[in-house]
Amino acid sequence: MSVETIVFLKQRKNSDYLQASEIAKALNFSVGYLQKVIQMLSRQGIVECKRGRIGGVRIRARMVTLLDLWKATSGDLDSADPGLAVMKRPLKAFADSMSKVVLYSKK
Repeated sequence: MSVETIVFLKQRKNSDYLQASEIAKALNFSVGYLQKVIQMLSRQGIVECKRGRIGGVRIRARMVTLLDLWKATSGDLDSADPGLAVMKRPLKAFADSMSKVVLYSKK
Protein backbone atom coordinates (compact mmCIF):
# COMPACT_ATOMS: atom_id res chain seq x y z
CA MET A 1 0.00 0.00 0.00
CA SER A 2 2.84 2.42 0.83
CA VAL A 3 4.61 1.69 -2.46
CA GLU A 4 1.48 2.25 -4.55
CA THR A 5 0.70 5.45 -2.65
CA ILE A 6 4.16 6.92 -3.28
CA VAL A 7 4.05 5.93 -6.97
CA PHE A 8 0.55 7.45 -7.28
CA LEU A 9 1.67 10.73 -5.68
CA LYS A 10 4.79 10.77 -7.86
CA GLN A 11 2.77 10.46 -11.08
CA ARG A 12 0.79 13.60 -10.34
CA LYS A 13 1.66 16.66 -12.39
CA ASN A 14 1.70 19.03 -9.39
CA SER A 15 2.76 18.72 -5.79
CA ASP A 16 -0.48 19.96 -4.24
CA TYR A 17 -1.92 18.14 -1.25
CA LEU A 18 -4.24 15.27 -2.11
CA GLN A 19 -6.94 13.93 0.19
CA ALA A 20 -6.46 10.36 1.47
CA SER A 21 -10.00 9.57 0.32
CA GLU A 22 -9.07 10.48 -3.28
CA ILE A 23 -5.97 8.28 -3.16
CA ALA A 24 -7.94 5.41 -1.62
CA LYS A 25 -10.64 5.67 -4.27
CA ALA A 26 -8.15 5.75 -7.14
CA LEU A 27 -6.15 2.79 -5.78
CA ASN A 28 -9.14 0.85 -4.41
CA PHE A 29 -7.83 0.95 -0.81
CA SER A 30 -9.64 1.20 2.48
CA VAL A 31 -9.52 4.88 3.53
CA GLY A 32 -9.07 4.03 7.19
CA TYR A 33 -6.14 1.69 6.59
CA LEU A 34 -4.55 4.09 4.09
CA GLN A 35 -4.71 6.85 6.71
CA LYS A 36 -2.76 4.60 9.11
CA VAL A 37 -0.12 3.94 6.45
CA ILE A 38 0.12 7.67 5.66
CA GLN A 39 0.53 8.36 9.36
CA MET A 40 3.49 5.93 9.51
CA LEU A 41 5.06 7.53 6.43
CA SER A 42 4.55 10.98 7.91
CA ARG A 43 6.32 10.03 11.16
CA GLN A 44 9.38 9.07 9.10
CA GLY A 45 9.32 12.30 7.08
CA ILE A 46 8.48 10.58 3.80
CA VAL A 47 5.20 12.45 3.32
CA GLU A 48 3.74 15.55 4.88
CA CYS A 49 0.15 16.01 5.91
CA LYS A 50 -1.96 19.11 6.19
CA ARG A 51 -5.32 19.21 7.92
CA GLY A 52 -8.35 21.10 6.77
CA ARG A 53 -10.50 21.60 3.72
CA ILE A 54 -7.55 22.18 1.37
CA GLY A 55 -5.31 19.72 3.22
CA GLY A 56 -4.18 16.24 2.39
CA VAL A 57 -0.91 14.48 1.82
CA ARG A 58 2.09 14.98 -0.47
CA ILE A 59 5.62 13.63 -0.75
CA ARG A 60 8.07 15.45 1.51
CA ALA A 61 11.31 13.46 1.17
CA ARG A 62 13.78 14.32 -1.56
CA MET A 63 14.22 10.61 -2.30
CA VAL A 64 12.20 7.54 -1.35
CA THR A 65 13.56 3.99 -1.59
CA LEU A 66 11.93 0.65 -0.92
CA LEU A 67 14.04 0.40 2.23
CA ASP A 68 12.62 3.72 3.48
CA LEU A 69 9.08 2.38 3.07
CA TRP A 70 10.00 -0.94 4.70
CA LYS A 71 11.44 0.84 7.74
CA ALA A 72 8.46 3.20 7.99
CA THR A 73 5.85 0.44 7.87
CA SER A 74 7.60 -2.68 9.18
CA GLY A 75 10.46 -1.46 11.34
CA ASP A 76 14.21 -1.61 10.97
CA LEU A 77 16.03 -4.63 9.56
CA ASP A 78 18.50 -5.68 12.23
CA SER A 79 21.17 -7.07 9.91
CA ALA A 80 23.97 -6.14 12.33
CA ASP A 81 22.67 -8.44 15.09
CA PRO A 82 19.92 -10.76 13.81
CA GLY A 83 18.39 -13.45 16.01
CA LEU A 84 20.20 -16.14 14.04
CA ALA A 85 23.82 -15.53 13.01
CA VAL A 86 23.22 -17.34 9.72
CA MET A 87 20.77 -14.55 8.73
CA LYS A 88 23.29 -11.71 8.96
CA ARG A 89 24.47 -11.80 5.35
CA PRO A 90 21.06 -12.41 3.73
CA LEU A 91 19.48 -9.57 5.72
CA LYS A 92 22.29 -7.20 4.79
CA ALA A 93 21.98 -8.17 1.12
CA PHE A 94 18.21 -7.69 1.29
CA ALA A 95 18.54 -4.24 2.88
CA ASP A 96 21.25 -3.22 0.39
CA SER A 97 19.12 -4.25 -2.60
CA MET A 98 16.04 -2.45 -1.24
CA SER A 99 18.04 0.75 -0.70
CA LYS A 100 18.97 0.77 -4.39
CA VAL A 101 15.35 0.74 -5.62
CA VAL A 102 14.42 4.43 -5.81
CA LEU A 103 10.67 5.03 -6.12
CA TYR A 104 10.84 8.81 -5.99
CA SER A 105 13.59 11.35 -6.44
CA LYS A 106 13.04 15.09 -6.41
CA LYS A 107 14.77 16.69 -9.37
